[in-house]
Amino acid sequence: MMPASSPGPKFVLQARIKEFAIPPITDGLVIGREASIGTVALQKALNLLIPDHFEHLIIDDEIISDVLIKSILLRRMTKDRLVKFVMEQIKPFMGAQDILQVQLDLEILLTGEVE
Repeated sequence: MMPASSPGPKFVLQARIKEFAIPPITDGLVIGREASIGTVALQKALNLLIPDHFEHLIIDDEIISDVLIKSILLRRMTKDRLVKFVMEQIKPFMGAQDILQVQLDLEILLTGEVE
């Protein structure tokens, strides 16, 4: 007996819906050297939405040119530590044309003696 002919391709569509946030960036952006929109334009757009909320870090690299990061995060960790993290952990997943949105979960553990 011959199998019935297939009815054609099956299409499945999924959507993830969440509230649009202003700005549409959680903690920062890592911007590739050849990104389609430049850091100055992105920074101007962010400053229109939330003035002085993001800090601009210039990166001297063949893939990454800049990082825009929430200023409050740089009060909790040094720029050097953040750049090192970006270069070691995020850079391997990006190309020079990419702009990656970054959400950082920073936890600080403190120990000390109390008198």
